[in-house]
Amino acid sequence: MANTTITYRVEELATQAGIGVDTIRYYQGMGLLPPTGREGRTVVYRSAHLTRLTTIRALAEDGFSLAQIKQLLQDSGHPLLASLAGPTLGLSRQELAEGSGLPLPLVDMAVSAGLVEPLENRGEEELFAPEVVPMLAAGMSLLEAGFPIDRLAALAARHATSVENVVDGAINLFNEHVRDAQTHPPEEVAKLFRVLLLHVTRLVAHHFQRTVITRVRERLESSGDQALVTAFEDLETRRMTVYAEWR
Repeated sequence: MANTTITYRVEELATQAGIGVDTIRYYQGMGLLPPTGREGRTVVYRSAHLTRLTTIRALAEDGFSLAQIKQLLQDSGHPLLASLAGPTLGLSRQELAEGSGLPLPLVDMAVSAGLVEPLENRGEEELFAPEVVPMLAAGMSLLEAGFPIDRLAALAARHATSVENVVDGAINLFNEHVRDAQTHPPEEVAKLFRVLLLHVTRLVAHHFQRTVITRVRERLESSGDQALVTAFEDLETRRMTVYAEWR
């Protein structure tokens, strides 16, 4: 019987996955991809490699670092990987705890504080979007850095309240100048909202980053600690890139 297994050369796999050849080779070097095969002298890839690249891309877009992704991939039964294998049904609180490393009582605290909200229209079953996992993992990183949980939770609650107030104002502005203007059909209004939300997300993230750096510099300069001022100068020339897209 003829062998019907689909194989790809690295260039073909890159095209199918929508990424660069160098990226594939970098992932190989990190041990993120299954072993390759050979047809004569040519290195070949199979459907398992394409599936793995799709999973890596989805996890990266959800905010996971490559080191975190590698750790997740080593656990084939991880609930987050299961959610990526098919239609997203959502994760339970226990699965959020397992995926983020945050203890279950702290997950409960985040839900009670309104920092994490369950998906709507799920009946009596309380489920959460997989995108919540990297957010909780970030919170766990703050705890591991030594921040006291009570003060961190209080600050998070203040942030949530401030964000809700600003969001209400932004929605009112959108309604007044776009939705209620009745100059666009409903489909166009929805399209405009999606585009504007991406821009606003980048704008808010950039402003927050810029404000933190500026305030830190001001406090360091007023303290007279020149060594720390010099050490933090690198923050003035480097910027985090905020990546946002609909998918």
